[in-house]
Amino acid sequence: MGQPILEKGTGKTLRPILVGAGVPGLTGWGQVVSSFAGAVNLRHPQGLLVSLVEDPRNMTSLSVCVPALFRKQERRLFPGKRVRLEGPSLATEDFVLDLQGRPIWQGRITGEDVKGLSPSKILLLKQSLVSMGQDGGFLGLLRREQTDNAFVSKARRVLAGGQVLCGLVGLGPGSTPSGDDFVAGVLMREEAKAVAAHREPVIPWSAEKEGLRAAMDRTNDAGKTLLWQALHGRFPSYLIEAVRSVSEAKGQQEIDEAVERAVSHGATSGTDALVGFVFSREGTFEEP
Repeated sequence: MGQPILEKGTGKTLRPILVGAGVPGLTGWGQVVSSFAGAVNLRHPQGLLVSLVEDPRNMTSLSVCVPALFRKQERRLFPGKRVRLEGPSLATEDFVLDLQGRPIWQGRITGEDVKGLSPSKILLLKQSLVSMGQDGGFLGLLRREQTDNAFVSKARRVLAGGQVLCGLVGLGPGSTPSGDDFVAGVLMREEAKAVAAHREPVIPWSAEKEGLRAAMDRTNDAGKTLLWQALHGRFPSYLIEAVRSVSEAKGQQEIDEAVERAVSHGATSGTDALVGFVFSREGTFEEP
């Protein structure tokens, strides 16, 4: 049975307020895999998820922020529905998202985001995270005591001989596995260090990078999407906002507030990503 035919211009045309930088490069047929009050996830044939979101704070480089989509029930997309991606547009049977000429959301860290980071702020971030983070994922990696969390125990064994990040891909609970969030946080820290040092922001370990690319097939679509973006130096809005807030913080209270916002993202995703950001092989902290 062939793919459904969607004529251009079918239904109403909606114009997003933000388009993730990676979306216009995707073409082909997608399918809605999940639908929530403020977000819809489409699976692209590459196994990447494109998210249509209501709130710009939920942007990634594979998201489209289109508040108008969520204002009327008849525009809702439900699992199983087909969507055609054609670079400048996303088309369904009911409406078309016109992406041309819309503001692009890059998802990159800038020098302004990290100019105030210091070893002392990273230490305050760790202290706040240990106190306020969500248990169940990788938070135990920042604690010295023994844990009954099997995922943390395995992660400690994987990391014992060095930062072999590909061994963590797909490990742990969550719609995005904890290991994937942790790895994204580590990659974000490397990116932040490169930006702060005015170096070309690239993942510095080529062998590790290739290992992560190969390992992405071991995780689910949400984890693969997160890692694919992180390997391209692009990160979720909430993580960039958290790092920027820590960088700009005047003291512990502001860092606590930044951590509180970040750890509310997902069940443990925000916590696990920040754990990755502050973690090092010995459990100490390098300069950001």
